[in-house]
Amino acid sequence: MRQALTALLARDPRIHLVGDSCDLEQCLNYATHRAAQVVLLSAEPDIATVIRQISALAALPLGPHVLVLNGQQRPDEVLEAFRAGAFGYLPWSASVTDLIEAIEMVADGMSYVLPTTAKALATGLRASPPAAPAQGDSCLDVLSARERTVLERIARGFSGPEVADQLGITVKTVDTYRHRIHEKLGVHHRSDYVRIAIDHDLLRRDLT
Repeated sequence: MRQALTALLARDPRIHLVGDSCDLEQCLNYATHRAAQVVLLSAEPDIATVIRQISALAALPLGPHVLVLNGQQRPDEVLEAFRAGAFGYLPWSASVTDLIEAIEMVADGMSYVLPTTAKALATGLRASPPAAPAQGDSCLDVLSARERTVLERIARGFSGPEVADQLGITVKTVDTYRHRIHEKLGVHHRSDYVRIAIDHDLLRRDLT
């Protein structure tokens, strides 16, 4: 699988491959001496090992951004990967287009998940035991109540039209709220919404 993925990415002119390895030490070497911007890590079959790998890569000075590939979208594993320092999480079922987009966004320092992953994460977190209270809510303090609601719905994987239908407003109004959220928080992609929602434990709440 790794060799097939390497061959696929090597064909894309937007991507420059600096190495291919199943060894963490070699991976750290590529990141340190070949200035790798993104490292793709397979979370199969042992997610615990991958979490340790993410932590090791995230601890490097100017280290690479990690994109995790996994056949499953278990909410606890997605959450653990992000908290360990991952920037993206992608199922193996994702398209090549999604993979390339994820690599480009992660390389630019942005988070990445698919809407299906966001929905799975929100569903799973609501069913799990409560976490410790989120710290430092100043990030959300700058948002209005409706802006927070829109942020949370988008983080849950809903599209603009779906959010508009749920809240009884127009799609244009949703876009206006998204623009305000972007201006206040600097978010660009759905995955940024997911990361904020995770940090502030918004995804455990029932929709109202």
